[in-house]
Amino acid sequence: MLDLLEQAALHDYPNPKRIGCPGPDFLKRLATDRKSIQLTDPALEHVTRCSPCFREFLGFRDAVKHKRYTRRALIASGAAVAAAVAGFAVKLSISPGSDSNGFEHAKIDLLSTGGQRGPDSQAQRPASEASLPRKRLDLEITLPFASPLGDYELQVLRANGQPTGVKASGKAYLLDGKTTLRLRIDLSSLPPDQYQIGFRRIPFDWLPVPIQVR
Repeated sequence: MLDLLEQAALHDYPNPKRIGCPGPDFLKRLATDRKSIQLTDPALEHVTRCSPCFREFLGFRDAVKHKRYTRRALIASGAAVAAAVAGFAVKLSISPGSDSNGFEHAKIDLLSTGGQRGPDSQAQRPASEASLPRKRLDLEITLPFASPLGDYELQVLRANGQPTGVKASGKAYLLDGKTTLRLRIDLSSLPPDQYQIGFRRIPFDWLPVPIQVR
């Protein structure tokens, strides 16, 4: 229902001449400090009835959300990244067989990672480390809770954050109420080792997740 309401706000109130729009400063404050804005503020009602303003607000909101993930960005050392994501409960499943193009099906579940990040997290380390085979994969990633839909990029980096040159892109969509990213990626050129998978919604910041390629 919330997704339907959001889609309606995005598309049902065109305002090409931007009449009455409160401007980016208000929209940024709405995304970063909502408590400072009174519910009776007429600009707040305008945002809910102006698709361009609502779309701009979502952009600011998503930028704030993604910044929380990138305190230890892709240039961080492997040890720092491992500490930042120690609480990530990553689930991996490989489906038997391959499709007609030689891509093996694989899934990674990151649904619970959104609320288990940072050095103060009390979550426990996963019982077993997630891994991916050195193959051509049809990869399905369940993204962290409340991740936005849209176009995403993915790249594989070494444990120290250096790029491997292996990249892919795909579109995230809703599947059973979860934001799901589906893409194809070729890991056959990588030697077995510890890596990071960095992904982001274009054009926001990267979220690194540790992974083992076997």
